[in-house]
This record gives sequence, structure tokens and C-alpha cells, in this order.
Amino acid sequence: MTESHERSPARERVRFDVHPDGTVEGDDGDDGHLAATLRYVCRMGSQIGALLELGELERVSTLSTLTLMARVSGPSPHVSIMAEVETLGTPRPELVPAANLNVQDAIDRALRRVVIDLATDWAAIITDQSRLVGAVCDEYATRGAPESVLEVGVRALAVLGALDESLRETAVRLDYLRGSVLVAGIGKHALYTTADKLEASEVVRTVTAVQSLLAAAALARADLATEFRRV
Repeated sequence: MTESHERSPARERVRFDVHPDGTVEGDDGDDGHLAATLRYVCRMGSQIGALLELGELERVSTLSTLTLMARVSGPSPHVSIMAEVETLGTPRPELVPAANLNVQDAIDRALRRVVIDLATDWAAIITDQSRLVGAVCDEYATRGAPESVLEVGVRALAVLGALDESLRETAVRLDYLRGSVLVAGIGKHALYTTADKLEASEVVRTVTAVQSLLAAAALARADLATEFRRV
């Protein structure tokens, strides 16, 4: 995962627009760094949408104490972005690492919980070295498991790596014409999943539980996932 720019202290709320040629209207509260980062995130998000055949990227939002919500229009890379960043003041729940689980059991349990609790089509975990170490799918999902899961994961890592941690404490949500992708940081690694619809409150509860479940897991040393396990 790439190292993100360290944000300056945020204002209570900032709004700004990014035009297709990259010019910024308004103040992003970060000397233009956030606007540039957001263009990159949209480019990676558009590639994810193309790989999963979800259509054009329509919105990027984050679930965090410092929240970002950006409406996106136009074809990548020449997108128009209307963005807003706001400090909610809601503290992040404390993570409590799960005990007595080996790494493979922790991965499997975490991915199954994501698929079941969030009613997603599939979920996967990729390490910061681009190793796919877990993949679970709902055998009744309409779209089924994607063949491009590793390529999607590489771009999910890029999305997380671009954003400062204060903007992505719980997860980053990418909304498309035909569904949504959720990307959550697990330390330096990434868990990602897709669904037709995601409920924010349920996402926070489930992702926090999963991050706790995997907090002590040595994901970098886990075995490679060779196929999707079915739920």
C-alpha cells in the first residue's frame, strides 16, 4: 500500500469541486493535496468498476471520524468531482483482537461474516504485497465470483494507500451505476467486497468486528487463496 499524504488539521466542514482538467474550485482544507488524491482515487475506482462491470463511478464516500463524500460524473480520467469533508466527532470503536484463532480460521470467519451480515456477493483479502489470502462468495449471488478479484484488490490497496488514515478509519465506499464496492483497511492490508446496496450503520458494526477479528492475524504469512470458498 502506498504511503498517504499527512493531512493538516481539518476544519469542521470544507467543500470543493475538481474540474475535468484538474483545476480546483474552493478550498479542500489541505493545500490542494486532497483534491489531487481524490482524482487518483476516482481513477482507481473507475478501473474497479470496469473490472467488475458495475458501470461508471458515481460516488466516493468514507466511513470515518473525518468523512468524505464526493459525487463523481463523467468518464475517467476526466471526471468532475463535487466533494465535501466533515468532522463528525464520533469516536472510532476500540478494536479488541480475537484470541485463539489461527490465521486461516480468522480469515475465513471474517470473510463469511462480511458476506452474510452485509449480504454481499463475495469478499476477499489482499496483503500489502498483493497476495490474495482469502476469498469467499455467496453461491446464490447474481453476479457470482469475479475472475478479476486480484486485479480489483491491487486497486483497492491503491485507494486505501492514497487516503490519509483519518479519512478511512472504517472503510471507503465506491458507488457505481450497478452496485457498490466496500474497501476496509486491515492494518496494511485490505478487505474488499461488493453488493447491490450497503447500509452505513451495518457496515460500521460489521467492519469493526471484522477488523477486531483480524487485528492479531499474521495476514502477510497466510497461504495464498487458490479459489473462492462458498457460503
